Amino acid sequence: MKLSSHDMLKRRFVAFALLQAFLLCLAIFLSIHYFGSAIWEKRDAVGLILASPKDAPGWPREMAQGLQKACNERSFNLYIEDNVNSDDNSLAQVTENLVNKGVKKIFLANPGYQHNLEAIARRYPQVEFYANSVGETISDRMFNYSVRYYEVRYLAGILAGLHTKTGIVGYLAPFPALETRRDVNAFALGVLKVRPDARIIVQWTGQWISPEKENKALYILKHEGADVMTYFAASQHPAQEAAALGLDYIDFHGAGLNFSQHCIASIETDWQKVYGKLLHINGHKTANKVYWQGMLDDVITLRLAPGLTPQEEALVLRARQELLQGYPVFSGNITDREGHVRCQEGEVIANNSLREQMDWLVKGVEIIETR
Repeated sequence: MKLSSHDMLKRRFVAFALLQAFLLCLAIFLSIHYFGSAIWEKRDAVGLILASPKDAPGWPREMAQGLQKACNERSFNLYIEDNVNSDDNSLAQVTENLVNKGVKKIFLANPGYQHNLEAIARRYPQVEFYANSVGETISDRMFNYSVRYYEVRYLAGILAGLHTKTGIVGYLAPFPALETRRDVNAFALGVLKVRPDARIIVQWTGQWISPEKENKALYILKHEGADVMTYFAASQHPAQEAAALGLDYIDFHGAGLNFSQHCIASIETDWQKVYGKLLHINGHKTANKVYWQGMLDDVITLRLAPGLTPQEEALVLRARQELLQGYPVFSGNITDREGHVRCQEGEVIANNSLREQMDWLVKGVEIIETR
C-alpha cells in the first residue's frame, strides 16, 4: 500500500526524534565516561582518620557512615584512612596521603591523635584539622569537636540506679582521661540521685579495643556484684560479653537495642548532624575553635528498651526533659573521692572546667584494680 505524503512525513519525524534521543544518550554517556572522573576530582574533599577498622561494629563505623551521609548532602568526596596508629609517623603519612588527594578538612575520630597533630598541621596551613576532643591540647592550628555525652551518661546513670537489684553498677572504660572522667562522674551523679547508697565500680582496660581485657574487666565487675553496667569502647564487644554473662547493660552504640534482651537502653549519636555542622564551617573565617554539641543540638539521645518498669521510664524521661529545659548536670553539692568540695549548692561547674579540669572522680566511684 502506497503511503500518503502525510504518513511519510510522520515517519520521518519519528525517525528524526529517535535519532536525536540516541545522540543525546550517546553524548551523556561520553560525558560521564570521559569527564566524570574530572568532575569528581574537582569536588571538595574531606578526610577521616580512624584508629580501628572503618567497617567494624562500634562508634568508629557510625562516625564514618554519618560523615559519608553529610558529605553526600553537600556533594563532597570523602576519603577514609583506618587502622591508623596515633604515633607521629603513621599520622604524618596518612595526612600526606589525604592532602595529596585534595582534602581540605581532616577529621580525627579518636581522642589521642591531637598530641602528635600540631607539628603535622603546621605543614599544611591550607587544611583544617578537627581533633575529637574538647579538653586537651587545643592548638591554634586545629579545631576541637566532640559530643556532650555526659548529658546522656547522666540519664543512663539514673536508669542504672533504678534498675539495679544489688545496688552495684559497673562502668568499663579505656583510660582515666578528662573525657572519660567527665562521663563517669555524670553517670555516677545519675545513679546516686536515685540510689544514694549505690556503689559505682569502674574498670580501666587501657585500650580502645581489647576483647581479652574487656572480658577480664567484665568478669571482675560481675564478681564484685554488679548486675547493671555500661561502657566506653570503640567496639560492641563489651555489650556482647555482658549479655553472655547475664549482665543488663546500657549500650554505647545505635544497634544495641536490636542485639540482646539484656540491653536496657542505648546511647545513640546522629553523626550526620554532628558533621553536617562542622562541614558548614569556614575555618579560615572563624575564631571559634571548639564545637561541643549535645542534646539541645538534637545529636544525642538515650533510647530506652521496651519492657522497663513505668517508674524507670517515667523518671528517665522526666530527667531528660529537665536537661532540655537547661538543668546543668554538674551543679549543686558535689564532692570528690578525696573529700574535696567541687561544687556547692547554687553553683554550676563552668564549661571550661568541664572541658579542661575534670581530673577528679565523684565520691561514690570506686576504681577496681585488675587482679
